[in-house]
Amino acid sequence: MNERGLLDLFSAMNAPTGSALECPYYPCHFEGQDCSLCYCIFYPCFIYKFGDLIVSSKGNFVWSCKKCDWVHEKENVEEIITYFSSFPRQILVEASWEFFIKALQEILFGSELGYKIGRSYNLMPTNFRFSKCREVESGSFLGIKIHGTSIELVKEMRHFEEDGYIFVPRRFGNTIVGHDGSRFVECDL
Repeated sequence: MNERGLLDLFSAMNAPTGSALECPYYPCHFEGQDCSLCYCIFYPCFIYKFGDLIVSSKGNFVWSCKKCDWVHEKENVEEIITYFSSFPRQILVEASWEFFIKALQEILFGSELGYKIGRSYNLMPTNFRFSKCREVESGSFLGIKIHGTSIELVKEMRHFEEDGYIFVPRRFGNTIVGHDGSRFVECDL
């Protein structure tokens, strides 16, 4: 569970903080940013528009959202607070990563684009939504396993498995490659 993100969400639901000018890191994204959700409730979102899968200095895979400022734009903070205010706090405390990624898609698109495949979750349609795509003869994608907000396993795949993976495209510079449910596609970011 993303405990720090949840604490920030509850605090913002009580009273959004706006810009935290007293923070020694301000502005960590842009001048005038809304710092109510310093720790993003959607982390790790695995949406390449907002971040990237990288290898840390310790050799572990992490989701980097260093260049993401979406959750720090005032109108997005207001929409996030409004969305989650309709849920009892206990539901939010007990919610899984899948609950929050579904919520993010509903906030962004009005509906969930990703979908379950057995115990796995296909997030590729969400990534393709932002891109211009074309069919390719073959390809692969990534299967990721997480525990809380930590990435435990990243595996290159050519077929969907039902064993608790999160499926995302592979990234090559400004291009992502994955499977749209019927064919392999290459998409521009």
